[in-house]
Amino acid sequence: MMKKYKTGFTLAEVLITLGIIGVVAAITIPGLITTYKAHQLHSQFLKSYSTLQQAFKQMEADDVSTNPADYKSTKDTLFYKTFIKYLSAPIDCGNYYEHKIVAGCYDYMKNPSDYRTLDGRFSPPANWFDAGEIMLQDGTIILFENNVTSELYIHVDLNGYNKKPNIWGYDLFTFHFKDGELKPMGALGTNFIGYNKYCNPKISHPQNGIACANKAKDNTDYFKYVIKNVKQ
Repeated sequence: MMKKYKTGFTLAEVLITLGIIGVVAAITIPGLITTYKAHQLHSQFLKSYSTLQQAFKQMEADDVSTNPADYKSTKDTLFYKTFIKYLSAPIDCGNYYEHKIVAGCYDYMKNPSDYRTLDGRFSPPANWFDAGEIMLQDGTIILFENNVTSELYIHVDLNGYNKKPNIWGYDLFTFHFKDGELKPMGALGTNFIGYNKYCNPKISHPQNGIACANKAKDNTDYFKYVIKNVKQ
């Protein structure tokens, strides 16, 4: 009679295979996660930038002034009160005249230090965010500052206030509307230029991160760099 032999893997072979799989996973998975997060942030950045631009274009099409100097700092004439009409299903989170407590909004009076600079050592002044706050349906937060004559700063929290890290230049970006044009802060013509000073996680500065919007716009690998190099 012919003998039948059973074939299979030994325990040692199985353990070696599992070990190889574990090493490969340890090498590749963190990179995949970083790429995924970076893609999400980049997509949201471009979407938010487009949303702001479209709102300005619609205002111009309706012959509504986009000049911040035409809007006085009073309860009913703040710039964002007009701008909010050109967004889809927005939620008014209030302003320094009308303090509101709305779930998902940034309460700059209660938590003025919740946003941090790119180096993590400072918090942007809360009064840079108090001239109007809007939350979109996807959780994006839009914050306004228009006390500077004929100029307007618009800050966008890409993933919403309740999602960390709430860092300038990571998930919070600033745009500058000046001379009839919306530009990412850091671009020529804006008030804060110079990446070494205003977009550098390796230095300490109270406005560090404010100029990162232009870098995020021009550099497709920017968000990968931030995720790898900025402490949350």
